[in-house]
Amino acid sequence: MARTIRNGKLDTRSARSRLTLRREPYWTVISEGCALGYRRGATGSTWIGRFRDDTGRQHYEALGAADDARDPDGLSVFSFAQAQAKSRAFFARKAREVAGDWTSTEGPYRVTDALDDYFKNYAKRGKAVSAALSAANLHIRPTVPTANPKQLTDARESVDSWFDERSLQADLVRLDRFVPVPGVVGGRNPCSPASA
Repeated sequence: MARTIRNGKLDTRSARSRLTLRREPYWTVISEGCALGYRRGATGSTWIGRFRDDTGRQHYEALGAADDARDPDGLSVFSFAQAQAKSRAFFARKAREVAGDWTSTEGPYRVTDALDDYFKNYAKRGKAVSAALSAANLHIRPTVPTANPKQLTDARESVDSWFDERSLQADLVRLDRFVPVPGVVGGRNPCSPASA
C-alpha cells in the first residue's frame, strides 16, 4: 500500500476549516502528474483527482465529499487518507485508459467483456488471434451475450450444460469453403463463389 502524504492544511477537519472559500482547489501532489484537490465551498467541500497524461492534458474526477460536516464512511464521504486511496485508484484507471489498455467499468463485467480482454491480451502476446476469435464469435458469444460471470455460480454445471446443448445442435457448414455436400459432384458447395 502506498504511504499517506501529509499536508498540514488538509490533514484534519480543523485545519481545513481555516482555509478560505474559493473555486480553485487546494492541491496536494501525490506523485508526478497526479494530484489530490480539496475544494471548500459554501455548501460543502469535495475531493477532486487530477491526472496529467504524457501529452500534458489534464483529467479531473470528483471523488466525493470531504469529512468536514459528517464522519467519513469510505463510500461517499472521505477523510484525507481515504481520498488519497480513492485518488490513487482514479490515477491507475486513467493511466490504463490513456495507455489504451482500458475496459469500460460502466455496469457489470460480462462474459463478452472477459472475451474482449482475453483476445486483446492474446494478441499482445503475439498469438494468431483470428481462429480463436472466430470460434468464440461463432460458439460462445451467441449463447452468452449478457451473462455476468459473477452470476455463474455453478460454473462446472453451466459449462457442462453448454457443451451438451452444443452437441445436440446441427453441424455448421461454412459456405465460403469446399465442403462435402451430398449430391454435388466433386463435393463443391454450389453457393461458393469458387464454383461459379
